[in-house]
Amino acid sequence: MKKLFILIAGVALILGFQYQAFCAGSNKFGVVDIEKFQEQSKSFQKIKKGLQQKFVALQKKLDEKKNELIEIENELKKQSMMLSLDAKEDKAKELDKKRRHFKYLAEDFTQEMKQAQLEARQSLAKELEKVVEKIGKKEGYTMIMEKRTIGLVYFNNALDITDQVIKEYDKMKK
Repeated sequence: MKKLFILIAGVALILGFQYQAFCAGSNKFGVVDIEKFQEQSKSFQKIKKGLQQKFVALQKKLDEKKNELIEIENELKKQSMMLSLDAKEDKAKELDKKRRHFKYLAEDFTQEMKQAQLEARQSLAKELEKVVEKIGKKEGYTMIMEKRTIGLVYFNNALDITDQVIKEYDKMKK
C-alpha cells in the first residue's frame, strides 16, 4: 500500500512538472521601446511640435518684456544726471515694478509649460496604454513591458513590438 501511494505521488509529481512546462511554453512576452516610439511616431511628433510652438510663443512674449525692461534701465542710466531726485525715484520704482512683473511672467510661463507638458504626457500615456492593451489582447501576450523597466536586463529583439505599437497609435490618431 505504501509503495502504491509513493508510486501514485511520483506519477502525479511528474505530471505536475510536465503541466508547468506545458504552461510555460504558452506564455508570450513583448517589449516596447518608448524612446523609439517618440522618435518614429508621426502623431507623437505632432504633439511635440505643438508643445514647441507654444514654448516659442511664450518665449517671444517673455523676450519682449525683457527688452522693455532693458530699455527702461538704459533710459534711466542716460537720464540719471538730468533727472531730479523725485523723478529718479519714480523711474526706479517703475523699473522695480517692471522687474517684479517680468519675474512673475517668467515663473507663470514656466509653470504653464510644465502643466502643458504634464497634460500631454498623461494623455499620451493613457492612449499608449490603450494601444498596447489592444495589441496584447489581440495577439495573446501574457506580458508587455517597457524596454527601460527596472529589472529588464536583456531581451531578444524578436520580442520588440515597438513598430507595431507605432503603427497602431498613428492609425488611432488619424
